[in-house]
This record gives sequence, structure tokens and C-alpha cells, in this order.
Amino acid sequence: MANRSYLYATDRVPARTPDQPKPLVRGLSEWGYAIPLCYRLLVSADTVICPSMIWELDDDVALAGDYDKGVKRLCEFLARIDWPEAAELVQEAEAFLNAPENRAAHIVLECAEIFDLEEAPLAQQNRDLFGSLADLDQEMERTLRHLNQVKPSAPGPLARMLNLQPANPLAPLHELGLGNWSNVLYFDFGED
Repeated sequence: MANRSYLYATDRVPARTPDQPKPLVRGLSEWGYAIPLCYRLLVSADTVICPSMIWELDDDVALAGDYDKGVKRLCEFLARIDWPEAAELVQEAEAFLNAPENRAAHIVLECAEIFDLEEAPLAQQNRDLFGSLADLDQEMERTLRHLNQVKPSAPGPLARMLNLQPANPLAPLHELGLGNWSNVLYFDFGED
């Protein structure tokens, strides 16, 4: 199994109330073996700990936040990346997240598969993730300083002469969680 973190849009925060109708849930993105900064930014506004929509567990192992505020926070962060090469990935993220068919009241971050890679109880790891959202401003600033110092540069004369291309000059941007937007995720909540 590829351990992934998942992002969903939903009309209400997941809860353990069997008498409520099934919420509308749309997939937004999934990421293997990490919880990217973009995901954490998206769920960082008015965040609450909630039950998983994927796993039937006794503990609350997911986070939900305000969709519009999270998207605004992410877009403000992305606007500060000083790489012309980032424009396409930034525009793709903004277009996808602002598309009416993808928007909802809440965004849910599901990380139980990532938590399962560690020894600590899943609920404790989720509480730790929740607590770490308070430090996102500092992490954003460190990330922006790093990105804006290492932005891709044109190949030197020898590299051009030998036709050497960097493996993936946009890798630092992809590691943020960009470039992987899709409504089709491994766990789908479409009509049964």
C-alpha cells in the first residue's frame, strides 16, 4: 500500500452522527508518504479535529478547516514564490481550488495512512499535526527564504554545450504539494 495523505472538500465537518444524511464529498488531491505544506495551509483556517471519513476508527484522526479561508491563505503564500517557472503550477492550483465544482464549506485532511508509518498512536499524531498548524507562519517564511534563494537558474556554458538538463528543476515546488490536483482519489466518496 502506498501511504498517502488525502484532501477532500465537503459541505460539513465529518462527525459520528449516523442519523445525518451522507455529506457531499469531493476529492481534491492525494500525496504519497508525506503531508505537504500546501495541504496543511489549506486546512489551517478555523481547524478542528474530526473523525476520519475513510477509516472507521474510535479516535479522531482527521482535520477539517474552512475551505475559502484555507484557499486564500495558500494563494497568498504561493504569490510570494519568486520563480517565474512557478507560475503555471500556481495558476493550476488556484484555478482548481477556485473552480465552483470543487468548492465546499470545509476542507478535510486525512493522514491516517501517513501516521501509520510511525509508532505513536494515530490520534496523538493527529493532535500533534493540529498543534503544528500554529507554527505554519514560521515554516512558510523559512520555505519562502529557501525557495527564493535556490530558484532554478539557466544552465552554465558547459551544461548547455553538453545538453545537460537538470533532473527536475521544479522539484522543490512539487514537494510543496503542487501539481497533483484531481477529483479522482484512491478513496472515492461518489455515489454508491
